[in-house]
Amino acid sequence: MELSKVMENVYFIRQTVGELGCQKAEPEKVAELAYNYYWDYNCEYGVITAFNEAAGYPLTYQQVREVSKGLPHRWNAVCGAVTGAFFVLATTLPEEELERGVKELIAFHNETPLPLFKGRRVPELPKVAVGSVLCRDSIVNWCRATGINPRSLERAERCAAITADVAGKCAELVSSLAGQLIRE
Repeated sequence: MELSKVMENVYFIRQTVGELGCQKAEPEKVAELAYNYYWDYNCEYGVITAFNEAAGYPLTYQQVREVSKGLPHRWNAVCGAVTGAFFVLATTLPEEELERGVKELIAFHNETPLPLFKGRRVPELPKVAVGSVLCRDSIVNWCRATGINPRSLERAERCAAITADVAGKCAELVSSLAGQLIRE
């Protein structure tokens, strides 16, 4: 999905939901929670629910799903951890920082050899910069680079760990860019 379409969605979220803000949260705590919540349902749920718990983020996963129905461009194949983080950024950053936050998150996901987070099921996983926020491309690029089967526990653990990495990075971005929107 091109950046212009991502930004249209992000601005739609902002206009629909408004400016919510949240509390400052430690990236490590948000990451740990996102990892755990991934296993309860999925990657987007992991990010949103981690922010609900760690930062008092007021938008629930069910509300995210409802707002997503009206997006100008369906997320379709975009990694759910990334779309969850887009929701958090869209509603917690000042408008003038939205594009910067989104670009930094995308660059982190695409250019950083991930996963950094060490989970409990398979603590040592190969790290690969996957070059795409599209879920399928991210998985296929990682599996090809590592020789790991896409239907394996290792691949599922990798997605859980990347959910943690993206949530942690999102928490860093909120802390550094949100300014007045951080509640004490």
